[in-house]
Amino acid sequence: MGAEAVRPRPEPVDWAETQRLIRADLDVYALWYPSLSADQPLWWRLVYVLFRTETFGAALRYRLQILLCSLGLRPLGTLLASWSQSLSNVSIGHDVRIGGGLHLVHGFIVINGRTTIGRNATIAPFVSLGLSNSSRVAFGSPGPTLGDDVFIGSGAKVLGPLHIGDRSQIGANAVVLEDVPADHSAVGVPARSFPRRRPA
Repeated sequence: MGAEAVRPRPEPVDWAETQRLIRADLDVYALWYPSLSADQPLWWRLVYVLFRTETFGAALRYRLQILLCSLGLRPLGTLLASWSQSLSNVSIGHDVRIGGGLHLVHGFIVINGRTTIGRNATIAPFVSLGLSNSSRVAFGSPGPTLGDDVFIGSGAKVLGPLHIGDRSQIGANAVVLEDVPADHSAVGVPARSFPRRRPA
């Protein structure tokens, strides 16, 4: 196995960090509902968004799953992950770490391996992020590392220990098997990268 073949298990996450991540996720989802405002109680915004979209529930359960695993309660984390998969068709592994501001557009999402995703990621439905069957590495091996403000389009696959730069966009149904630089778009099968035009 190469140097990237096995990545150390991610650092545990405590309750304070979990709360911070949940708040950041909630802020992103709340943008879709003009009736919500930052001066409303947190509990009200949380309940409102939970009942308006099933994918915020998936993001919330993922945050609690990682907390349970970090506290040494991995069987409970596994149970919560299975419940989330049955409710929302979202499957996120215990060794996945995602920054705050996660937005899952719809379900049918699989994220596995030791995958790392930065802040403010938007992930459309029918997306797979994680291990490549052709990589011939152990199951606990690294998946991709995504930067901040990345958009993953419907049906896209990002596979193997590659890097996706900040502010990149992965097109619908793209199959990404190589690194994508920051501020690029990746489209096609296999995907090719092109610079994005930045707003003037």
